[in-house]
Amino acid sequence: MFLPTGASKQIKTSVAIAITAFVFIVPTVAVGLEWLLCLMPLPVYYLLSVYGQKQGGFVISIALGLTIGMTLWTGAISGLFFTLTLLPVGVILANADRNNESAQRAGTKSIGYLVFIWLVSGWLLGLATQSNPYLDLRQSLDKGFETTFSLYQDSGRFKADDLATIKDFITQLREQVAQLFPALLLISVICTVWLNIVIGQWLLRKKDPSRINREDFKNWRLPELLVWLVILTGFSLLMPHAKLNTLSLNAGLVLLVLYLSQGLAIVSSLMQKWSLPLVVRIIIYNLLFLQIYGIGFIAALGLADVWVDFRKQRIEKDADDISMS
Repeated sequence: MFLPTGASKQIKTSVAIAITAFVFIVPTVAVGLEWLLCLMPLPVYYLLSVYGQKQGGFVISIALGLTIGMTLWTGAISGLFFTLTLLPVGVILANADRNNESAQRAGTKSIGYLVFIWLVSGWLLGLATQSNPYLDLRQSLDKGFETTFSLYQDSGRFKADDLATIKDFITQLREQVAQLFPALLLISVICTVWLNIVIGQWLLRKKDPSRINREDFKNWRLPELLVWLVILTGFSLLMPHAKLNTLSLNAGLVLLVLYLSQGLAIVSSLMQKWSLPLVVRIIIYNLLFLQIYGIGFIAALGLADVWVDFRKQRIEKDADDISMS
């Protein structure tokens, strides 16, 4: 519906195919840019929402065909695998947008899909290769830590005492990462979905400013019942049981990230309520994230919102504005 007719429509479709193929291909085949794979659902979300299922699906299919061809030519099969597993997230988000579902519901469905498809894919891959993909990933991280220490050691710039300190730090970090690895994987899934929703809605509003933002991220909040999981996790950490403590640490880390996101929504809402200039907002965000205490404060703010409800007046104001419009 946003496409012009005639020749300009063909030109715009060709440009959309080229841009989408570029976004798909670069992180799939380029060494060092694999982290951009987390944005693979974004073009799918945008195209299906703007162009519709038929036109958007055509653009995505052509771009994906070009990506597969480039991948087979370069041999980057692993990158293609992640691309194919991530693309349905864009479909889920676009369907939620078309059906006026909340961002929270769409995000939950997307997270559930990614967890399920990666667990099944890992299990099938393990059967096919007679290996354990989870342990293989852990071992690759260990090799990364070993390589990092080797770089320090081979540089010749550090004394023996300093190298011993660095080695102890890296060893402790390796142990902590190994202990919290399940939580880190789940957090990566959550952040991937959240990032695509935020950027996707921003792009869609830029494309069509008349779009109604169904659920402003400044007003979203976690289910209140989740606070009982926080309490249970806290009690579990006090129990003298190693495996239970590890499980609680992983759950606590995931909950920290969730309430951190809610705390950010509160901070963003309050800054908008006070009409702070953009420069001041950037300074505040930098101050909050430059130290661990700021991150803890934001997460605590998100948790306290269950009882205090910092944004009650603003949510009621937004609801009145929507009803009046």
